[in-house]
Amino acid sequence: MTDVIIYLALAAVAVLLIMAIATGKFSNKGIGPASLTSFHDFQTKDKQEAIEYVMEEKAGKKMEEQESGEKDESKN
Repeated sequence: MTDVIIYLALAAVAVLLIMAIATGKFSNKGIGPASLTSFHDFQTKDKQEAIEYVMEEKAGKKMEEQESGEKDESKN
């Protein structure tokens, strides 16, 4: 009986993973904030500051693009 429950749970996880991939939740659009900050607290202070700087730079570029209405042509 417990084997059936385990198999059903694994099947549910597989279905959710396939749905997430199909809807574009996982994509290769560069390094996202989650991957940059996933181990933020485990890094040294210098690395934490570097991560924060990179995130702020990326956010600033996105804001400039949105304000000017331009798109980054290199990402097409």
